[in-house]
Amino acid sequence: MFTIDKSISTAYPGTKMGILVMKEVSCPGSYEEWDTAEFLDELQHRYGHFNRQELKERNPINTYVAYYKKFGQSYHLLAQLESVLKGKKSLNTKSGVLRAMFFSELESMLLTAGHDLSKLRLPLQLKIATGTEVYQSICGKEVTTVNGDMMLCDSSSTISSILRGPDYNSRITSATMEFLFSIYAPPFVDGNYIKVNLEKLEKRIGAFAPFSRTELLQVFS
Repeated sequence: MFTIDKSISTAYPGTKMGILVMKEVSCPGSYEEWDTAEFLDELQHRYGHFNRQELKERNPINTYVAYYKKFGQSYHLLAQLESVLKGKKSLNTKSGVLRAMFFSELESMLLTAGHDLSKLRLPLQLKIATGTEVYQSICGKEVTTVNGDMMLCDSSSTISSILRGPDYNSRITSATMEFLFSIYAPPFVDGNYIKVNLEKLEKRIGAFAPFSRTELLQVFS
């Protein structure tokens, strides 16, 4: 189902990718308000007492900060975390799956993408972008990859990249019942930390979709 191209080992030795595949998610409900409040309390307890510089120095945030800096960019998930901590960004969404993914992403600060598995043409491969690949972003806008960035591809096209985000075609919708989640992990991110957080995401989804079935939960390196 998934391989890592040799170019990754050359450019970013030690890179990992976590993959979670869940099927028969037939009850994609939403979290209750108390779930959100409880999560926000936990997030404040975990990160609220750090200033921006201290957050940037924490692992795994520091690994993403270093990666994005290579391309003259800032780690966007850090800005989202700060907005949530300050109450400037809402966590409301109709999709329980998307909320579960965002909760897990903020909690772990691991860059995560979600896809409709039925829209993908397997196998998948993590590789280095040449800067010539073009795909439709999740916002519906045509984007071009950044040379040297890491991207995830199926057998026909790019489905996500670190700097440009996930694609539109395989986006999660209300009709999605088969999900694939991927965690991009640049060098120096602990593999067990990735696995633990994939398990937390699996548990969050299982809480409101009890008949869901996990087909794959693995960290590749």
